Amino acid sequence: MKDISCNVRFLITKLRTPKLLIMMIFFILAAWRPITVYGQAPDPVASIKDLKEGYLLVRLPAYKAKIDTLTAMSARSTDEKRKKRLDDQLREAIEERDTLLADYVDAFKNVYHFSKVAYFFDYDGRDLNTANYYNLDGDRIAVADLSEGPLFYLYFERTEVDAQDALVVYNRYIKKIPDPFPNDFMRGGINFLFLKLSDKKFPTWRVSRMDKKFYKYWGENS
Repeated sequence: MKDISCNVRFLITKLRTPKLLIMMIFFILAAWRPITVYGQAPDPVASIKDLKEGYLLVRLPAYKAKIDTLTAMSARSTDEKRKKRLDDQLREAIEERDTLLADYVDAFKNVYHFSKVAYFFDYDGRDLNTANYYNLDGDRIAVADLSEGPLFYLYFERTEVDAQDALVVYNRYIKKIPDPFPNDFMRGGINFLFLKLSDKKFPTWRVSRMDKKFYKYWGENS
């Protein structure tokens, strides 16, 4: 016990020597390797190459909260005029949901070719490991089948600065792919001004633009 005590006092005394203390700190820092896989910003070039070989999983708005609320309010209403107004709003919300789904599925089927695509609904996305995923024909896809390759997520969002409608690509850890990866597909630009003059629907124009930008960036870095 006396020998151990002497050794401890000797070590403390030695560590008070600045040179030995600096060397000890150097060796500790050299040996330390922080695990930052989930915290690191995704690499744009690696991401576009992975996306080419993987799945883009589109998180589609389903307006579930709005539809459920209107359904419940209509069921409780006893005033005929109010009930009719609520039913009209409910019908419009359902039509908006169904139109958005049909238009984006059609767009990804016909004008997007860069990667494989599947979709899920926003209300089902709290746990991405158990969400229900569908191919563009509406058939369920097993999560295990999706996980065989790289996964990326496409979210419908609003920009922080001016609240513009945007589509944003994230990796499987929900980290936004930074510049120069083509991201933030917003409603705007000169080409958008001519959209109303053409027969294209906005989702078709938007998804086609996304496909072209992905191919361009991939071609520049492949």
